[in-house]
Amino acid sequence: MKKILLLIAMAFTFNIVTAQIPHLSGKVEIVMSTGQISCDFTLTNIPDFGKDYQILLNKGFNIKAIKDSLNNTLSYDGFYNGKMRGEGLIYVPQKGNDVLTNPKKLRIVYTGAFPIYNDTLNFIDFKGLIAFNGKTMRATDQSKWYPIIYDVKGDKQIEQMTYNIEVISKEAKMIFVNGDLPKPGPVANFKSTIAIAPLIFAGDYGVQKTSGALFLNTEMNNKQLNIFEQNIAEMKAYYFKSLEIPYHTKNVFIEHQPVEKFNKGRSWGFVSFPTIAFAGIKLGDMIDEKHSKLKDSTDYPFIAHEIGHYYFGNVLQPNSTLFWFFLESTAEYLSVKASEKKFGKDFATNYFQRKGKELKNFKALPLNKVTDMNQISGTYRYSYGPFLLRGLEQIVGEKQMFKFLKTCLTAKNTPTDYSFFKENALKSGITKKEWDAYEKEFIISENAVSLVK
Repeated sequence: MKKILLLIAMAFTFNIVTAQIPHLSGKVEIVMSTGQISCDFTLTNIPDFGKDYQILLNKGFNIKAIKDSLNNTLSYDGFYNGKMRGEGLIYVPQKGNDVLTNPKKLRIVYTGAFPIYNDTLNFIDFKGLIAFNGKTMRATDQSKWYPIIYDVKGDKQIEQMTYNIEVISKEAKMIFVNGDLPKPGPVANFKSTIAIAPLIFAGDYGVQKTSGALFLNTEMNNKQLNIFEQNIAEMKAYYFKSLEIPYHTKNVFIEHQPVEKFNKGRSWGFVSFPTIAFAGIKLGDMIDEKHSKLKDSTDYPFIAHEIGHYYFGNVLQPNSTLFWFFLESTAEYLSVKASEKKFGKDFATNYFQRKGKELKNFKALPLNKVTDMNQISGTYRYSYGPFLLRGLEQIVGEKQMFKFLKTCLTAKNTPTDYSFFKENALKSGITKKEWDAYEKEFIISENAVSLVK
C-alpha cells in the first residue's frame, strides 16, 4: 500500500509548476444518515492574484464565517443574490467597499445538507453532484465541496492543492481522500504534499489491491482483478507510445451506486486523477474469465476514455472557452484510437458511422465562434468533438495528429481557447495550407460528420 502511494506521488511531481500551490488544512465532519457536511478549513499559500480572484463553494453550503490570518471576521460579497460559476457560488472577501487584496490565508467555516438518494432518485447524476446513497458519500473537485480559488485573469479554477485534513464520519467504515490511502473510520487524517484534487469517498465498502492499483467498493476475484489490470496496462502503453509522455500513475478505481435511475446497459464514469470512478456497472461483470479479456468491445473504449483523462485533464488542465473540447472530446478521440489499435481499423470506421447517424440533424456552433465553455453541450463534447479531431487526422495523418496532441499537452499556463487550438496545430508542424483546409472544411461547418470517412 505504501509503495502504491509513493508511486502515485512520484507520478505527479512532473506536473508541479513554480506557481504557488494552495494548501488546505482543517477538518470535515460527514453525517451519513442526514447528508450533513460541516467544514472548518483554512486556505494558505493562496497565489498572488491581487484583487483578481474569487472563492468558489458548492451552492448547498451556508458560510458561517470567513476569517483572515488574525482570526478577524471578514465581510464578503456573494451572500446576497450570489452568482454561480459551475456548481459553486462566487464569494469575494471584502475590505471596506473594495476587494481584499491577496489575503494569503483564509479560514472558511461552513455547513450544508444534501439529499440521501436510496428510494427516490434524482433525474441526473454527474461529477458535480455531492451524492449520498445511504451506503456511500461521494464529492469531487467539480462539486466544490472544499473552497476552490478562481483566477479571474487566467480564467482558471485551481482545484489541485496540497492538504492536511481530518475527516470525521461516525457511520463510515472506510474513508478515502484522493492523494492518500483509504483508511478505516470513524476518524482519519489525510495528507498530500503533491498538488491534487481531493475527491472524498466515505461509507461502507471494502478495499482490494493489486500490484498496480487500488479498488474501492468492488467485489472482483483475483483473476478478474488481474485481467482488468492487464487491459489498463495495455491502454497506458499505447498512449505512452503514441504521445511520448509517460503514464506511470497507479490508479484508484471506485464503484459507486448512481443516484439517477439507469436503464439496463447504461453506465457512467468520471476521473479525479489518479481516481477513476464508475457508476451503474460492476467491474467484475466486464470480465470474460474464460478467455481472459473484457466481455464486450464497448467496455474497452469506455475505460480507455477515462484512462485518457490522465493526459487531457491532468497533464493538460483545460480552461477557458474550449474547456469541454479539450477535456472530453480529446479523451473520447484517444479512446477510439486505443480501440482501433486493439480491434483493428474497422472499429473506428464503425464508430464514426454509428455516431454519424446519431448526429445527422445536429447543428454545431463552430469552434472559432465559441465564447463560453458551456456552449459546447454534452452531445458536442462527447460525440461531435471527436469528429472534428478525426477530420484533422484525415488531413494531416495519424503521426502528425499525435504530434499535435503532444504539443498541446506540453503547453503551459495558456488559456485553452481557439487560439490555443490553432497555434499549437501550427507549432506542431501542421502547415498553414493544411490548417486552412481543415478550418474551411470542418471548423466552420455546422455539421461536418459526413466528411469523416
